[in-house]
Amino acid sequence: MENSIFDFYPAKKQAIGLVSIPHSGEIIPSEFEEFLTSDALARGRDVDFKTRELVDIEKLNNSGVHVIVANIHRICIDLNRSDDLCVFAWENNSHGENLVTKKPSQELQELWKNKYYEPYFEFLKSIIQNLKSDMNKKVPVIDFHSMPSHPTAYHLKVTPDQPAIRPTFCLSNLKGESSSAEFIEHLKKMLETQYEDVSLNYPYYGGYLTQYINKFDTENFQIEVRRNLYMDENKRELIEDHKKVKELMTASLISLFEKFS
Repeated sequence: MENSIFDFYPAKKQAIGLVSIPHSGEIIPSEFEEFLTSDALARGRDVDFKTRELVDIEKLNNSGVHVIVANIHRICIDLNRSDDLCVFAWENNSHGENLVTKKPSQELQELWKNKYYEPYFEFLKSIIQNLKSDMNKKVPVIDFHSMPSHPTAYHLKVTPDQPAIRPTFCLSNLKGESSSAEFIEHLKKMLETQYEDVSLNYPYYGGYLTQYINKFDTENFQIEVRRNLYMDENKRELIEDHKKVKELMTASLISLFEKFS
């Protein structure tokens, strides 16, 4: 199912889990334009650039995994924020560059929230509830992101003392609240077969979506992929190694979902 807000790729056999990709969208609806900078570089800094290309959606679907991918740019509607903070959550990007040039009315913010934010969460909730009914156990859910390779002043303010180069992957389960240790460690070990320095709950410990999904008694955690593993961060282009990340991530997720289904 495809629409302007998100694309849904359903499992092609008995469903065993869900992958959510909320931050790779780059569509900026025309109604947002007058409130935003025209600087394309500033707009693109914090997009999880082409993270949908880091998993083989067809293989996941064939293995029984649903995939939902958001299309709307996170500087317009940030799905990893609560509903009262989702509209223009980033007045400045993580490099300190201004994004929002003027503030929309509260009425307009409510309209956008209802139009672009609520449908994603309503659909996410319905998928999880259906999976839970069919599986009759905790539903495995993964929230998939990418992170800048180097922390900016913004990131250091939020999480001080980060190293100059971040871990290859950060897996976050709210410091043990949103998944069992066995669930998150399974993926960690899979990734460590090809990459060193896979971290747990540092520099991220999970976002709003991790908390939201946790309400439904799931096994869920957030994945952050260090961007220089798969892209040129200055040119904003995929590099050849993105195929390596994609192959490993796809196989690792299928193994995880099958083990915990």
